[in-house]
Amino acid sequence: MAFKHIIFLVIALFLNTNNLHSQSESTDSPSIFKDFNPLEDSQKLQKAMKKLHAVFKNQGKKGIDTMFTIIHIGDSHIQGDYFSGEIRRLLQGYFGNAGQGLLFPYALAKSYGPRGALLSQKGGWTGIKTLTPNLLEPLGLNGYGAVTHNENAQITIAFNEKFNDSVFQRINIWHTADPKSYITRLNDDFSWAGSQLYTSGWGVSSYTSRKFVKSFTLTALSTHPVQNHYGFYGFELLPTPRRGIAYHHCGVVGAQFTHLIEKAPWTIEQIAHLKPDIVIFSFGTNESYNGKHDSAVYSESVQKFLSELVVASPQTAIIITTAPDTRSRNLIPPKQISVNNQLKTLAKNAHLTLYDLNTAMGGWGSMNLWYKNKLTLADKLHFTASGYALQGKLFSLSFMQFYNKVNEKDTLPIDTLRNAVCQSMENLWLDYRVLPLGDSTKPNKTLQPIPILVNGVSSDSLLSTSEPKTISNLPPHSKTIPQKKKKLASNKKKMTSSGEKIHTVRKGENLYRIGKLYHVSHESIAKKNHLNNPKAIKPGQILIIPKK
Repeated sequence: MAFKHIIFLVIALFLNTNNLHSQSESTDSPSIFKDFNPLEDSQKLQKAMKKLHAVFKNQGKKGIDTMFTIIHIGDSHIQGDYFSGEIRRLLQGYFGNAGQGLLFPYALAKSYGPRGALLSQKGGWTGIKTLTPNLLEPLGLNGYGAVTHNENAQITIAFNEKFNDSVFQRINIWHTADPKSYITRLNDDFSWAGSQLYTSGWGVSSYTSRKFVKSFTLTALSTHPVQNHYGFYGFELLPTPRRGIAYHHCGVVGAQFTHLIEKAPWTIEQIAHLKPDIVIFSFGTNESYNGKHDSAVYSESVQKFLSELVVASPQTAIIITTAPDTRSRNLIPPKQISVNNQLKTLAKNAHLTLYDLNTAMGGWGSMNLWYKNKLTLADKLHFTASGYALQGKLFSLSFMQFYNKVNEKDTLPIDTLRNAVCQSMENLWLDYRVLPLGDSTKPNKTLQPIPILVNGVSSDSLLSTSEPKTISNLPPHSKTIPQKKKKLASNKKKMTSSGEKIHTVRKGENLYRIGKLYHVSHESIAKKNHLNNPKAIKPGQILIIPKK
């Protein structure tokens, strides 16, 4: 089992050398992700994880609903719900599904999502969002809304098989609730179950149905001559019973943190209404491309917002994620490093939790590698479904590791998740040895490995053998030298009399890569060759490769 802690070259850039994985957990993959890019510790996050443990223990018990609420707020990466959706899928798989949270039919604002929700409308609706020019109507945490000034205007939403949990019996409608607002009426399948109205002008009305349904129709109903408008801000489909994790995702395409702060005044009150255990903020990508970004104003406004949120929702643990590496139109965003440094500073000063998504990807410059592996779209700004899923797995692994750390006497098995992350990251780096300089804000045609610091340790010091040679003046997606692959292939033909293969170690190789080459485990190679220190293999060393 000692060989499980081998440091492998292909993913050595990601190693946290201070935290190797426990002997009690078995895995076929390199175990270096035990505390890879962990969630930073905080008292509130510890308390949240202890509550989540209680939710897990109560899943099968009868009685009142036991819920753990997460709100994930951000830009297009969140609106599309691939990144947040993967996190929700994984965490609800462990702790139970208490719903997808607050949703909005983005087609009302000429945008996309959620998948599987089909919209029809009549009576005249105007979609609004935090990026709407000259916005007059207030918005809340999801950053979207639709308004009408026509009584009896309607919205119908039907759900098909592409929508998770497409049948339901309970629904919450988020709407305007000022004295001049029309009231909400749903179709006859539903009965009103109560409302919670706020003096600031919004409210939530609850409805139930005796049977499972796949659609609802909302009508803006006039009950008094003074009423002249109605605002619709989203809906929640509530499972019965409601146990496990309720995961809200609230994203706006093109949004920056300041758009939420300046254009959505109901946000903090609405967050407090939901009583979340954790709020995740994933902004920074659009700020990175804003050449007029004012660091001082940005930091001051975000800090003020976060301080007010802490007062309004004191039980909530707040997680800030850094912006991923992007290259929109092959341009390096001018503020990418500055914005992420600000987010890190804000988290540190306010004693909040930081998740460094940028480092998890591989740091600045790793976009080329993700693009080569078809994990990003052609715009290099958004990711493919597979790319977002990998980001979601990276976050979820760190989340579950922190959960197990807090609840060490009753941990949950995470080997399957860890193996998936290990395999994906290994595949990502396997045949791609050259990248643009990671920390440069200027284009650089000379390609070389990214010098990433992990916990203050240079990646160069973590390599098990010598660093691969760099290749200059090649396009970003060039592969390694073809001749090397031919030598490796010829190497495989040498055999012992018993049919075992003989391999000569070459520069840049380690046991894990050699094992992959011959389709055997690195542990079996180490055992066959009596290697007391598997990390110390050297170029020219002869290894016997055991049979499969």
